[in-house]
Amino acid sequence: MGAWSPWENSNYCWVVICKNVKAHRQVNVNAGHKIALGETDAFESPPTMNGSFLVRCNDCDKEYSYEAGEVLRHELELPASFMPHPLFR
Repeated sequence: MGAWSPWENSNYCWVVICKNVKAHRQVNVNAGHKIALGETDAFESPPTMNGSFLVRCNDCDKEYSYEAGEVLRHELELPASFMPHPLFR
C-alpha cells in the first residue's frame, strides 16, 4: 500500500468569498460561499493583478469587486461546465 499524499487526485482552484453575506448565511457562516475563479495546483502562485476586478456569484448572481489579497487557493471539485474567470484562464 502506498503512502497517502495530499496532492494526489486533489483539485485545487482559485476562489473568492462572496460578499453577499445575507444570501449565503445558511451555507456556512464561518467559511462563506466560495466562487471558483480558475483551476490551479497545490504550488502555483496566483496570477499577478493590479487593482480590483469584478466577480459575479454563481449562486446569488450579485457582482462585487475584489482585490488580489482576497483570492484564496481551495480544494474544490469543479463541475464539467465550469468556465474560468477571464483573469484566471
